[in-house]
Amino acid sequence: RPYICAYITANREMPVEELRGFLGEKLPDYMIPAYFVKLDKLSLTKNGKVDRKALPEPDRNAGAEAEYEAPRNFVEKQIISILEEVLRTERMGISCRFFDRGGNSLKAMQAVNSINKAFGINMGVSTFFENTTAKNLAHCVLHAEAESDGMVEYAEEEI
Repeated sequence: RPYICAYITANREMPVEELRGFLGEKLPDYMIPAYFVKLDKLSLTKNGKVDRKALPEPDRNAGAEAEYEAPRNFVEKQIISILEEVLRTERMGISCRFFDRGGNSLKAMQAVNSINKAFGINMGVSTFFENTTAKNLAHCVLHAEAESDGMVEYAEEEI
């Protein structure tokens, strides 16, 4: 699966969440790297460019367990189910970002169509791109249902 990885050289320790937070203020969610690899220095070619072949592969399992947050209600559970099916993945937490797990624009459109069908709403793709976690998408679904006078009682129900 394609992914975005940032290779970092820094003179101080920077937590990944701090980096994501900083980039989140500057970039749309889908452009924030899924992985951050800290290096002492970047290898360069004879021409002074970054030697891409020398860059290590990121540890794709790093932080996966620490980030897992189980769904808290029916809406989050349904959205997780949809996202896992679209991404063909398992154990996706409500705070996992869609694009960190291999999502792309085509899969985003598939997810939006499935969410709209499952909840009887009309969420736009742009809303999805702005809210790429199940937690945020559940909030959007509840807001859309409340505006259309849909039933939202089940959303507060524990699973």
